[in-house]
Amino acid sequence: MHQRDAAILLPLFVVVCQGCVTPPPARSDALAKPAHYRPRAMECLKRGLQYKYNPAVRVQSVEALQSAAPQEALPWLRAAVRDEHPSVRFASCVAVGLLQDQVASQAVVACLHDPDPSVRLAAVFACHRLGDTGHTGELADQLLTNEDPLIRRNAALLLGLLDEQGAVKVLAKAMKDADAGVQNHALEAMAVLGVEEASQQLCFLANSGIGSQEVFAVNALARTGDARFLDTYRLKLDGAVHLETRLAAARALGLLGHGDGFELALRSLRSGRHGRVDPEDSPEAKRLRITTLAASALGAIGDPAALQALSDLIEDNDDPRVQVSAAKAIIEIVGRQSVWPEPPAANNPTGRR
Repeated sequence: MHQRDAAILLPLFVVVCQGCVTPPPARSDALAKPAHYRPRAMECLKRGLQYKYNPAVRVQSVEALQSAAPQEALPWLRAAVRDEHPSVRFASCVAVGLLQDQVASQAVVACLHDPDPSVRLAAVFACHRLGDTGHTGELADQLLTNEDPLIRRNAALLLGLLDEQGAVKVLAKAMKDADAGVQNHALEAMAVLGVEEASQQLCFLANSGIGSQEVFAVNALARTGDARFLDTYRLKLDGAVHLETRLAAARALGLLGHGDGFELALRSLRSGRHGRVDPEDSPEAKRLRITTLAASALGAIGDPAALQALSDLIEDNDDPRVQVSAAKAIIEIVGRQSVWPEPPAANNPTGRR
């Protein structure tokens, strides 16, 4: 992102929110009044959805709203189905499909004729989720026959999101695809669908020593929600060479209700020291990846002690991608506290397990 683009978002958010959103509470009041953090975070995501300078920010905001505040976000997601950029239309069709939003059906059907082939596939997925299965076979056809690896990747992704056991045979065929991205999507989808061999392959990749492969594998295993992998996550949290892998493990543990990686995630969110840097990786890209992974881990862990640090990140960081990551984590943490806990006992100052 150009510096000009990144610098625009923060002043916009501040101006919009002044006078209409209660400022975040002081740190000493954080545990007593968690809901004060949420309006600011929601405003951040909604503004991210309107961020015209970078469609990647809008995609990220769509995905964050869909997962963290689905019912409240529906009107915004419906509008995003008509976004000018195909990647945003793709993400929005997926979002309303996952949420089975019947109100969006007319816009989704229109996307069946979108000029972008990936958007058309996302519309097929959404139609299936909304009860119209007449086009679903196109997902398998495109996965196995399309010459464009990007289209095949998206088809594999969407087949996995259908959550249909009948997709396993097609996904297994995709494991022979020449493109590694197609293989990864198919492998993750089969693991989520309960294919034991796929889960074992992901465990192998999680111990490959290659940072990007390890992060992918740990995140994919986390989607299964299977507690059998607790030891794998703890092993990676404690001993992985790459900080990104350790943060992915912290998130996976958090999704299973374990806060082992809280201190690491919070420290990574705040610190400018981000560990080993790949020679081909820019420091800026590394910093963005670490910060967003740390925010994701904190959101999964759900510890309210992270709320102030995440709120500070929205206010102090001028990268909208970081702001959106922090806002999503805040909403996830607040959402998990349906009844706010009593202050933790003195002998357990963090309240974590």
